[in-house]
Amino acid sequence: MAKARESRAVLCSKCRQLISNQEKTCPHCGALQPDLFGYGGPLRALFRDSLDPVNLLTGASVTLYAGSLLGSFETLLSPPSLLDIGSPSGKVLYLMGMTGGAAWACGHLWTLLTASLLHGSILHIFFNLQWLRALGPMTVQLLGPARFVVLFFLSGVGGFLLSNVVSGTPTIGASCGLFGLMGGLMVFGWRRGGTIGAAMKSTMLKYAAIGFAISFAIPNVNNWGHAGGFLAGMAIAFLMPKFEGRHEGRGVQLLALALLVATAAGFGLSVWQMWAPFQNGGAVCAS
Repeated sequence: MAKARESRAVLCSKCRQLISNQEKTCPHCGALQPDLFGYGGPLRALFRDSLDPVNLLTGASVTLYAGSLLGSFETLLSPPSLLDIGSPSGKVLYLMGMTGGAAWACGHLWTLLTASLLHGSILHIFFNLQWLRALGPMTVQLLGPARFVVLFFLSGVGGFLLSNVVSGTPTIGASCGLFGLMGGLMVFGWRRGGTIGAAMKSTMLKYAAIGFAISFAIPNVNNWGHAGGFLAGMAIAFLMPKFEGRHEGRGVQLLALALLVATAAGFGLSVWQMWAPFQNGGAVCAS
């Protein structure tokens, strides 16, 4: 016979009111399974104490970039230009999860997530990680770690989605999500108001202006992706609190966890696809 759970006081995973872990419905907010079958506490602890999402994304990007160089010796030895120094080969990037028309033609929709953590040169990853280290902690402090994860990845999806629909150009990089952080923080500042809100809005507008100016000045930059990420970030920000310090509910924490797991699973699918034969002019599709 299964042993009954010991009765103890826990926090509702939605409203954070004190309840019994035996409750099937929160008496305060009506949430079903307020203790999330015993995982409510660990979920809160993950985002409150254990997970530093900025360091996680930084480490993942660096690790994946290093991995992408392993099969790119020919490209590394003869870069086409200064901007291409340390560039992995297009074939390797495609196999690892680059998005674009070819990936979509093969049904690799998970690349809308994986592309955000891949980079095409040493300068590409250097500048993106500088922006991530500048914008990430600010977003985490104001909105919370789970909301940061949601804003970054869903903005990236929005940017890549617009790019894939309009141009289909093969594309990678954290910049779609980074422009989403700018757009999200700009809307946060506008909605918050006051001196702090006005300063935040003004700062993010300047950051975005600088980012778009650099994008148009450098060749082969995905401006459609940047625009889509910025607009997606603005839209997502309207679904988030307009004041800092608001606690994160279980819904946004579960969504953030799902996005992280889905991205990791996407890289697993990409690794599996590496074993498929090249077909259709270089596109790798599952047989």
